[in-house]
Amino acid sequence: MGMPGYEVNPEQIRTSGGGISSSTQQLKADWAAFQAELAGFGEPWGTDDIGSLIGGCYQAVYEVAVEAYDDNLEDMAEHGEILTVFADNHAKAEEHNVTEINRVRDVLG
Repeated sequence: MGMPGYEVNPEQIRTSGGGISSSTQQLKADWAAFQAELAGFGEPWGTDDIGSLIGGCYQAVYEVAVEAYDDNLEDMAEHGEILTVFADNHAKAEEHNVTEINRVRDVLG
């Protein structure tokens, strides 16, 4: 019973990496627009005691959310780059293998 094979298509992988990168750029732009929109609201909870508590809670939650979202966007960007590098390396390895096989064939005649 033979081993099941697999096929790697570097161009499809490269396209997927580009898609992830494009999506990441769009998400970054949307995130920046959303943050600007939030900033435009100012502090609608007011400055009294309850408003100050709400503002403090909002700021703490907002900072955690910003950090998490920024980290996720950074990870997505890295994944897009990794896929592109993987595709390039696989294509180079295939080219190298073909060259070496041709050399062996030439030597064996």
